[in-house]
Amino acid sequence: MNYKYDVSIIIVNYNGKRYIDNLFLSLKEIDIKDIKVQIVFVDNNSSDDSVKYLKEKYSLANLKIVESKENLGFAGGNNLGVKECEGEYIVFLNNDTKVEKRWLSELFYKIKSDSSIGIVNSKIMFFYDFIKLNAKTLDKFLLKSKILVNDKEYLIDNKFCKNILYGENITCFGHSLLYIPLQDGIVDYHIKLYVKDYNEETDWIYINDLQYNINKRGIIELNITKEQIIQNKLSLIQNAGSGINDNFDGYDIGLGEEDSEEYQKEYEINNACGASIIMLKSDFEKVGGFDENFFMYYEDTDLSYRIKRLNKRLIFYPNSIVRHIHTGSSKEWSTFFIFHVVRNKVLFVYKNISKRKAIIINLCNLLNKNNTLRKASISAFKIILANLQNKKEKK
Repeated sequence: MNYKYDVSIIIVNYNGKRYIDNLFLSLKEIDIKDIKVQIVFVDNNSSDDSVKYLKEKYSLANLKIVESKENLGFAGGNNLGVKECEGEYIVFLNNDTKVEKRWLSELFYKIKSDSSIGIVNSKIMFFYDFIKLNAKTLDKFLLKSKILVNDKEYLIDNKFCKNILYGENITCFGHSLLYIPLQDGIVDYHIKLYVKDYNEETDWIYINDLQYNINKRGIIELNITKEQIIQNKLSLIQNAGSGINDNFDGYDIGLGEEDSEEYQKEYEINNACGASIIMLKSDFEKVGGFDENFFMYYEDTDLSYRIKRLNKRLIFYPNSIVRHIHTGSSKEWSTFFIFHVVRNKVLFVYKNISKRKAIIINLCNLLNKNNTLRKASISAFKIILANLQNKKEKK
């Protein structure tokens, strides 16, 4: 079959106007040399003038904008985008990302190099760089979880901490680490930490060889110059491939880890993260595309398992690097997020692992006191029964 492009990049957007500049400025800078690239931008009925803004600011000859009259979710939006693709290979890229110059060429040449590979997964870094704060104490001290960063309130995120007890107050020990995102970019930083139950003589925070003591008001003030930020900033992994644990919960390999030698080599993975992957368009169509019952979450895991049934491997490839804001279209641990993750876990297990185990999990959700879990369970049962009815009618 003749293809107009080597690669089609599909970007699904829902009210993501605020991410367009970061993404498209980075896409304009990618090193593609002799690779023919198409960009397919699917808008899921946004209300923030995303499409108008994109058309006005980024008039690219290889850009195709597809407007859906309804929100089809990540699964349906990508399926719609693939129908408009004219590339031999397709790349799924989240809208809340920015890519490095060789992001696409590394993906493309890697998958072309080995026909046994079904999907190549980029190294996905958190969008911002971080500054690492080390705790020093002979026992422990408490930090308030809300701090000030350049006079703006910031809630310390548990996934960016190590060796702590997390709550309204954070218990820090002598080996505790706190990673603070540099959301203002590479500038001077003034950070205020509020401390309780401390010893002035033995407790402090340090950044490499820079020591910051607790003052008599129980405050640690860190004045960090731009030059010190440049010297000490580091990047954290968001995803270096994905996995499924014994409870069938999906997880990101390397989540919150510093980018080290471990994540600078390629390896085979169990399932891929749909934030940045490449595959043959023909393989995607062969397995039926994304299952639109999933809407969003677990849809990439389900697709991964179906690609593996083609006797193809999934590879994490660290030379392809993308930065990702993470949960850009939905808020992590919101009711929406919990509903879809809980429901789609059941659908994934039912389709790919064990129907019996899926039903047991879903019955437990149904009996749970949490209303969101019960609603997710009912929705999962409805989808399973509807699919069974459809199969029966086809026979």
